[in-house]
Amino acid sequence: MDWIELAVDVDREAVEAVSELFAEYGYNGGVVVEEAIVPQPDEDYVVDPAAPVQVRTYLVADAKAEDTRQRIAEALWHLGRMRQIGELRATQLKEEDWANAWKAHYQTTRIGRSMVIKPSWLDYSAAPGDHVIELDPGMAFGTGLHPTTRLCLEALEDYAVGSIRRVLDLGTGSGILAIGTARLLPGVHIWALDTDSVAVEVSAANVAANALTTTISVEQGSLRPGVEPDIHFDLIIANILARVIIELAGAIAGALEPGGVAITSGIIDERGPDVYAALERAGLNVIETRQEGDWLAIIVRRPE
Repeated sequence: MDWIELAVDVDREAVEAVSELFAEYGYNGGVVVEEAIVPQPDEDYVVDPAAPVQVRTYLVADAKAEDTRQRIAEALWHLGRMRQIGELRATQLKEEDWANAWKAHYQTTRIGRSMVIKPSWLDYSAAPGDHVIELDPGMAFGTGLHPTTRLCLEALEDYAVGSIRRVLDLGTGSGILAIGTARLLPGVHIWALDTDSVAVEVSAANVAANALTTTISVEQGSLRPGVEPDIHFDLIIANILARVIIELAGAIAGALEPGGVAITSGIIDERGPDVYAALERAGLNVIETRQEGDWLAIIVRRPE
């Protein structure tokens, strides 16, 4: 099977809208968001906040591909009236090229005080105290390179502590945050949910590859507004989109144990006030807001 890679360079404020567009048309909703990074001699990197962000997705190269590409190009043209959006690029890929196209962009990355993201195809010698997450993201979002993922991992170092017993990773993607939580909280039970079947498959494979002692249940699904879940959680991580967090604010509040904490991210800063207000309307107390570039993580607690 042949593939078409679609890529476009956009400003940071356009990333969420373009990602939603690509997810609507791309193969199994797969979207890759790649910031411009500057490699460092010690294998770490810094992000260039002034550079455009590249957003990519993939289409099956079938009879419908050209019509789909044109639809996407037209939608991007309209978005470009409001935001800085570059020209849509289309590249033909053979199956073997597609399977490895994204690997060249990733390297072993240290995040926060102790988190290390290690692509499965690279070697790494862990230092004392490292929490290593071995990752093969495939077509699932969540590589550790995006600011929202880094914000969540850094927040987990501060909030995945104490007497936590049950954790929900809502919109698990590649499983990176569920695995990071398991490294910090061995012995807890983590539920990793995603509505996308590809993400569930990738996340389950990554969980298995990390040989964890913590139980992670990877399932297809989500919280439902107005429906009280059977299981309540001491910690919820929701690194999704601002629009979805707003829609699920009440469900997130209802799924938390009293005193429980939710780390919400995937929020472009201009949507921060809307998310903040939705979480407060749901009865949650905002205890901290973290920011990297134009992206936010809003951390809330359900009152006792």
